[in-house]
Amino acid sequence: MRTGLANYQKNQVAGMSQKDLILLLHNGALKFLDQAREELAKDNVEGFADRVERIHRIVQHLYTTLDFDAGGEIAEKLGSIYSFIISQLYIVNSTRSVAIIEDLKEVISNLKEGWQEIDSEATAGVDSYAERNNESRMEKALSVQV
Repeated sequence: MRTGLANYQKNQVAGMSQKDLILLLHNGALKFLDQAREELAKDNVEGFADRVERIHRIVQHLYTTLDFDAGGEIAEKLGSIYSFIISQLYIVNSTRSVAIIEDLKEVISNLKEGWQEIDSEATAGVDSYAERNNESRMEKALSVQV
């Protein structure tokens, strides 16, 4: 059963545009932020740490797949934002601050809205880059377990 689900997910991700995959990852990060807050409320430290780790893996993936050569200033700014989020996740993990979780939700929501507004034609170069690296993209996306 698990193999069938993994194959389905792999095929689903393979058919997505780079923009859709990025939106999927942002949705996953937002979902895990909500779950992290819920785990804190239940005083479930293990569950909380797991959700923070999942968010970290998503944001790390978003950062490491930036193409700084082709993306120029925009990629640099996104890289700075992703670095900020990662640093805040370390703080959240040690302080268990709900306020920082809410701040991160706002930052990631704003990034997601920005990606939603981008015209699909504007991401054509990104999609061609992604096609060249499709297998790696699929494996990394599936590994974050959104």
